[in-house]
Amino acid sequence: MSYITLDQAKDYLGDLYESAYDDGGTPNDTLLTEDIDSVTALIDSYVKRAYDYVITGTQSLNLLKSISEKLLKSKAYERYDSSRVPEAVDNNYVDAVMRLKDLASGKLLLPDSVQEPKANLFKSNMTSADSNLAYKGAIFTRSKMRSI
Repeated sequence: MSYITLDQAKDYLGDLYESAYDDGGTPNDTLLTEDIDSVTALIDSYVKRAYDYVITGTQSLNLLKSISEKLLKSKAYERYDSSRVPEAVDNNYVDAVMRLKDLASGKLLLPDSVQEPKANLFKSNMTSADSNLAYKGAIFTRSKMRSI
């Protein structure tokens, strides 16, 4: 499922659409559709790390659409002239990827999600309901690691 439609992408890109996707004088919708699919796959690769269901909430879809727009504009400039990407477009791309990483790690939650994000397998919680059983202290120290 794409987070942005072909018509929404054309409207968002405006004149850049006609320049970047030019195929002999007429814009090529097939190329734009390929880029939309590519951006959607990238977003899904991050979102699926945290959520294992199809996103349907309006606020969540709007957030993912905004990320799609930023990534798509950057892709359009790559097609058009990758040596002259405006700084704002570059910054938006970096921001979009940062938001995706935050979604994947659980730092950024989808606003109207009905599911808690998946547990992060790489974090551990060394506490207990009984504070006397909670581990206190360093697990590894440099002196303990020297003999290994």
